[in-house]
Amino acid sequence: MTKTQKILITGTNGLLGFHLARVMSEKYILLATDIQDHSFTSGFNYRLLDISCREDIFTVCSDFKPDIILNAAAYTNVDDCETNVETAFVVNARGPQFLAEWCLQNRAKLVHISTDYIFNGQNGPYKETDTPDPVSVYGLTKLAGEAQIRRLLSNYLIVRTNVLFGKGPTEKASFVRWVVDSLRAQRLIHIVDDQYNNPTWSDDLASAVRVLLEINLTGVINYGGSDYMNRYEFSQLICRAFDLDTDLINPVSTERLALAAPRPLKGGLDISRIKTIPGIPLTPLEKILTIIKETGY
Repeated sequence: MTKTQKILITGTNGLLGFHLARVMSEKYILLATDIQDHSFTSGFNYRLLDISCREDIFTVCSDFKPDIILNAAAYTNVDDCETNVETAFVVNARGPQFLAEWCLQNRAKLVHISTDYIFNGQNGPYKETDTPDPVSVYGLTKLAGEAQIRRLLSNYLIVRTNVLFGKGPTEKASFVRWVVDSLRAQRLIHIVDDQYNNPTWSDDLASAVRVLLEINLTGVINYGGSDYMNRYEFSQLICRAFDLDTDLINPVSTERLALAAPRPLKGGLDISRIKTIPGIPLTPLEKILTIIKETGY
């Protein structure tokens, strides 16, 4: 395959960014970027990039001249966003705006990763056309980022997802890694039984984004796993797959955890639309967990 188009990916030291770089490098001339000076995407061209800095974006992008920018960078610590409001806004809203401004001036396409946290969690799973109503600072800033992209561009794709997990060089936000490591260490963990989502495998999401690029889809689309459940049910599946002690898991309500940021409870995403697109991977959750275990998790 002859690579002709250039793609710049932000946030490549994160779990999703790592897999996006791996998948996209097969077809595109790739530039991997992140704010950290250490790259986990070895073998790829890599540059530092702080998406909260417009000058930084315009310098790096103008040097590389991508046809597509894929934004996987975000401030994703939901509770920290409640106290670091300015940082969350700059990264999650202004960053996408700056990327969109460069794309507008240079006729490039922007692909942006968003979240089900833009909804209030009263009536999920949510369709692409449902009205956003975020209940947290994180959700507000991610919605603001979407709004900036839609205001500036027509050639964009916003991919909303939720509860990302998988295997990679950095997995701080991976629910599966946390459950497995905690139970192997014989630690009692408290898991909410009233937050519903469709857990999303990073490998499948990265492959799905590539398919969406190949068909040149624009607008907004949801991608999540095919299994809809609460976090406690998800943890039970993890235990069975990894032969772990379910007695170490204590089901609790979200209210009892007294988290800094409110959570959408009945969240998640309706994936009816993306299921109609040929080639979109939707691996069953139990099979995914088996694959992860067998590859030495």
